[in-house]
Amino acid sequence: MQSAPGRGATLTVFLPRYIGNEPPAASKVDRRRLPGGTETLLLVEDEAAVRSSARRLLERQGYSVLEARHGADALRLVEESGHPIDLVVTDLVMPEMGGKELAERLRAHRPGLKILFMSGYTAKAIAADGVMPPNTGFVEKPFTVEQLMRRLREILDQ
Repeated sequence: MQSAPGRGATLTVFLPRYIGNEPPAASKVDRRRLPGGTETLLLVEDEAAVRSSARRLLERQGYSVLEARHGADALRLVEESGHPIDLVVTDLVMPEMGGKELAERLRAHRPGLKILFMSGYTAKAIAADGVMPPNTGFVEKPFTVEQLMRRLREILDQ
């Protein structure tokens, strides 16, 4: 690193050169081999980019997706839409109403409703805080397409 007053700083990074006959293989997911379905999912995520990407991914796998920005939005959507929801995919930490409170309020009316929590916190940390209700799935962010699809299918098939 070089720095000069009034001129800024320069950081130089040296990376190893790839030596090989073939370019490194790109990781591609064959979506035709991933489990999918035709169920209706409620996707609740406060980060617009994550919500949009997840919705597109789920729809490509055949699911019908309703989406909400946070728990309060999700409750309004459920009350107004009248759509039967097979599973709720929700972030745990969101403004206004988090995923745990949302799950409790939805299950007050539909005790058997299936829930998949998503979080940047580890499953162990979540369980230690007592956030995970029984019979609820969890996927840690960031997750792969395959991890999300398999976990969804496991919960839906219970």
